[in-house]
Amino acid sequence: MILYQDGDRTVSLPLPLFLVIEDVGWWQGEDGSRRGEPYRNGFCRRHCLADYRALVDLSERLSMRVAVAMVVGEWDRTNLLRDIAGATWLGRAWDNRRNQGPWLAEAASYLCRHERHLELAVHGLCHEFWRDGKMQRAEFHDDDGLMRSREIVAGHLRAYAAILRDNGFSGFPRFFVPPALRHSFGNGDGSMQAVLNDFGITHVTTRFARARQYSPPIHDKLTWECGVALLERGLSPVAWPQAAAEPQALPLNPIVALHWGNLLHPDPARNGEIIARWAQRIVAEAADIGRIMAIDVDDCWRQAAVCYLARFRFGQRMVGIDLRDLPSLPSLNGPFSLKIRAVPPVGWRCSGARIIGRGTDNGGITTVRLQPEPGHSEIRIDIV
Repeated sequence: MILYQDGDRTVSLPLPLFLVIEDVGWWQGEDGSRRGEPYRNGFCRRHCLADYRALVDLSERLSMRVAVAMVVGEWDRTNLLRDIAGATWLGRAWDNRRNQGPWLAEAASYLCRHERHLELAVHGLCHEFWRDGKMQRAEFHDDDGLMRSREIVAGHLRAYAAILRDNGFSGFPRFFVPPALRHSFGNGDGSMQAVLNDFGITHVTTRFARARQYSPPIHDKLTWECGVALLERGLSPVAWPQAAAEPQALPLNPIVALHWGNLLHPDPARNGEIIARWAQRIVAEAADIGRIMAIDVDDCWRQAAVCYLARFRFGQRMVGIDLRDLPSLPSLNGPFSLKIRAVPPVGWRCSGARIIGRGTDNGGITTVRLQPEPGHSEIRIDIV
């Protein structure tokens, strides 16, 4: 969003760009939906440690703590999913020995060592739901966006936490990505967000148009209830089962939603080729004055909140950014960034916020990171 433009001087409030990679965590690659198993990734081989290394490689290239939406059913070490209603297609006969091996400890150790690169998000146990052995979409909501019983949802989330603990992970994710985009919001204490909040989850991304809306979102791309902030996911730039996908134009949306297989090669030794191409595309799009690479999920949600909810006042060589419409949620309040392009460099003053970071890229665009001052509802930028 261009806030100020005068000749060669431009001040922008850039839309964040943040990567969420779905369906991470499967060990088997194949789409099993035709025989009543999960869709998985539709990938041509089993996954391996190299596929997690690829995600860290991407994080390092982007300087972003990438979100990985994990399904953890195939990480079940003790067959605890036998006792979780609707969790698998085998019910009480569930046996995960095919996926139990040294690779579990190897991958878990790797992910724990690289927490600064990858943030785990809940994406389910096995992504779908099974009733009397028949698969239904999806794990937490049905095709009509009706949430499964609170007891079932909470039971699945507790099982998710247990599987993480059994594999050496600490804590519980604060981020939820609904499997198959089946979700709902707007019904307050009876909502999925109320359950998620009980587990410490504060961030959700989904497609609002696909969700059951008991009441409309507060903004068409951002809403919140029960302490949880929901951000529009938008469309994926490539189809979910497309392996080694060629980078496409990214949607004008804060979230870039990809699936794990999109970023991987049938030969794991060649994963880096796919990662390099996607990183190049994402970096190029974030270099524009109207976009900015989000550092992590917090940075994305806060930048999006200012883009969508702030009001603006324009005057002679000044811009006022009014933040009064932002809710008091920590996930939607905090530092945000402006971009300034000027030839020659422009002078400017800021009131109502502290400058906590700045840097200039090779194209002459200066990124300024602002921390709103307590008690100030408006930030004023004066061009001098």
